[in-house]
Amino acid sequence: MRKKAQDIHGLVEAARLYYESGFTQAKIARLLKASRPGVQRMIQAARDLGIVTITIIDPLAGTEEVGHRLEETFGLDRAIVVPSVRGDAETTKVRVGEAGARYLEETLDDAGTLGVAWGTTVRAVARALHPQRMKRLRVVQMVGELGLATEASETFRAIADRLGGQAIALPAPAMEKNPAIRRSILQSAHIQEVFRILREANCALTGVGPVTSEATIVKRGQVTEDVMRGLAKQGAAGEMNTKFFDMRGRPLPAINAQIIGMELEDIRRIPHVIAVVSDGPGKDAAVLGALRGKYIDVLVIDEVLAGRVLAKGKGA
Repeated sequence: MRKKAQDIHGLVEAARLYYESGFTQAKIARLLKASRPGVQRMIQAARDLGIVTITIIDPLAGTEEVGHRLEETFGLDRAIVVPSVRGDAETTKVRVGEAGARYLEETLDDAGTLGVAWGTTVRAVARALHPQRMKRLRVVQMVGELGLATEASETFRAIADRLGGQAIALPAPAMEKNPAIRRSILQSAHIQEVFRILREANCALTGVGPVTSEATIVKRGQVTEDVMRGLAKQGAAGEMNTKFFDMRGRPLPAINAQIIGMELEDIRRIPHVIAVVSDGPGKDAAVLGALRGKYIDVLVIDEVLAGRVLAKGKGA
């Protein structure tokens, strides 16, 4: 009995040195004055006798379950849920962008047409893309420029450059309040050609924006905070491609008539619409409205925001 207890003690000691201290089998052999094969047998015996048990924790298992729930609830083709970084919105956005980039690389048709809408998470996708050589791919800007800044065109051009495709710009302001000027812009032969190409798109990459003072369209001076508050009172829940919709996903014609960009109804007709969204104020309502409007086929989202969308969207 004493010898058996000694043997067990030896197995425990070898296992602790290997699994807890991280020593090599050769170092353990020197410490215990045993051969290396003998130490290997001791470590295996410790596992066989249940002295050592190994538990594998998959940090993505929970997010995969949340993704399945999103797919079932909203009829999505795919939902990719990324672990959130608590208290670090920028790192979370980078993670969502990386996941979106990997999905885009896996699924893009190198002879297809990709429409690209503006969004800070879309920009994170652009930064995370690996260089490709899709020479036949057309990458098309889906909405005009937001003020003097050129993020919209810079983002879609960066994506075209990384993918090695042809960049096709939409050279117009995102918003034009004067109906006559807007009609003149839309009647331009070049603008009409861009919209014709967009109608041939088989894939689109977009963000989903909230109706808050933090929205990009407010920061770029296209819409004032007062106007945004007014839109919220009218029932606006979010925007996609700078086109606004309510909680049921219904477009808001008054404000949308001022935007020069692809219409929500046309986006819905694109076979493969990928939305990349990271957490922020008002994002849950915006994503929920976009999902109810059936504007999204594939959603890439962080887990905290995904949980809030599911909680609010029970019964869809």
